[in-house]
Amino acid sequence: MVEVKASKKYIVNTSWILVEKLSRIISGILVGILVARYLGPEQFGMISYALSVVAIFTIFSSLGMDSIIVRELITRNKHKNEILGTSFYLRLIGAIVVVVVATFYSSIRDDAQNTYIVFLVSLSVVLQAFTVVDFYFQSQVLGKYTAINQVITLVLSSIVKLLLIYFNKPIEYFASMVVLEAALTLINQFWFYKTNGQHINKWKFSWIEAKILLGHSWPIIVSGFVMMVYQKMDQILIKRFLDLNALGNYAAAVRISEASFFIPVAICAAILPGIINNRDNKELQYKRLTQLYSIMLWSSFIICIGGYFLGDYVITFLYKEKYYLSPQIFKIHIWSTIPIFYGTAWGMWMVAENKQKYLIFFQLLSMVIAILLNIKLIPVFGAIGAAYSILITYLISTINCLTFYKPKQSWALFLKALNPLNIIDIVKYLKH
Repeated sequence: MVEVKASKKYIVNTSWILVEKLSRIISGILVGILVARYLGPEQFGMISYALSVVAIFTIFSSLGMDSIIVRELITRNKHKNEILGTSFYLRLIGAIVVVVVATFYSSIRDDAQNTYIVFLVSLSVVLQAFTVVDFYFQSQVLGKYTAINQVITLVLSSIVKLLLIYFNKPIEYFASMVVLEAALTLINQFWFYKTNGQHINKWKFSWIEAKILLGHSWPIIVSGFVMMVYQKMDQILIKRFLDLNALGNYAAAVRISEASFFIPVAICAAILPGIINNRDNKELQYKRLTQLYSIMLWSSFIICIGGYFLGDYVITFLYKEKYYLSPQIFKIHIWSTIPIFYGTAWGMWMVAENKQKYLIFFQLLSMVIAILLNIKLIPVFGAIGAAYSILITYLISTINCLTFYKPKQSWALFLKALNPLNIIDIVKYLKH
């Protein structure tokens, strides 16, 4: 009976998170496409470039602590005020560093307008430091608060974006939208945190907690930075080797291709706490983990097949003739969904098992492969070469993870997850 009640809690939590992520996709498709059409490939490429530059350095704001904080709140809930307070101050200091470093980097590589856009986008990172309360909701399996918050933010920001298009505002206004969205998220999260009976004024900074969190997270900081480099370097290198027009075409295709990337993050955030809590029953824990992997793999298969056959029609319909390269790029990039889905679950499981040090090796190797492939393929094949580079990198990274970390166990779980009967077992379990 206890397990049934717990499973219902995780199912409800997953449902709320999926609602939030689906609303984000709808907003991205309906409003994001209109923004891309309005700005055109060159200006859309400029904003995408700014987002990529800031994303690479954002790991020094989050400090790789997201999963660590959730895990610590689950296992040491009595210290939640010290954990949340310490993580907040650490992330705030890191956010200020991100603004300075990202702006400085752009100032020595780009023109004044590009640098200003990077600065505007980077300001959102400072506000994101205040949203650590979301980790409390995750640890308590209260995804509905995050979902409601994000839906409100998306609705309001979408209205503002449509007004900006209607009044023919310049690119700087659209870059500032990232800051506005972060501010709306912050206000809503603090409100829900208070209505849930929690108080921010009880947060405390603790050097002991800081040492614990940083001690656990430093491998993730390194691996996260490396991961961001190889995930975002393609867009930066496209600007370097080609131009903003090509980058706009690439970013438009990738935005649609990555629309489904919320699925593994949402499901893992909702379900992994339950898997972690089964630590005393290893047989059940690995069974649930295998089922999680199976969900990742089979859902990604369906997305890839559908995207490949419908890609030309969908992308052309959405972006029209200005983004003439986007359909080809999309049909290549969509296949990266498979390694991304599986890799997300595998990576979060490593963090839950406190094995994040292993992530550094895999991420370093992937970064080297990605940079070499991009440098080699982009000048020859253009933006399409970047799509091939990222796909090959993700596939090699997945194979490396399975082969170099407990290969017998890793490959066994992967092969078991390929069995479609796991999906049937999951459905039967949910019905029960």
